[in-house]
Amino acid sequence: YTLGTAEDIGPGYFPFWLSVLLGVLGAVLALSALAPRAQRTDIGRLDWRSTLWIVGAVLLFAFLLEYLGVVLAMAVLVLVSSRGSHEFTWKGALGSTLVLAVLVYLVFVVGLHLQFPAWPTLFA
Repeated sequence: YTLGTAEDIGPGYFPFWLSVLLGVLGAVLALSALAPRAQRTDIGRLDWRSTLWIVGAVLLFAFLLEYLGVVLAMAVLVLVSSRGSHEFTWKGALGSTLVLAVLVYLVFVVGLHLQFPAWPTLFA
């Protein structure tokens, strides 16, 4: 993508400057973590079960997006990945799913008009 200028912004302008900002932020955080006065943090063992729930949910979303549409595939993503939480409750997972389904529909389908199906082709 071309960058353009500040006066005539091209499609690569925002992603470029966002990546520069994130790179600088990452460098500052990395250097502060390596400083001698930084607080020592012990990292526990990786919880493989939670990791598999979350990674599996993302893979399932990628597979289901074409068939279920973005709203229902996202609902499956939230419900399955919620199982990876140690504080999982069905009430919380269903509430999150409902709120995110509305937001995904409004932002990606209504607002941005992205070119993927919103609903299963059965309902379109």
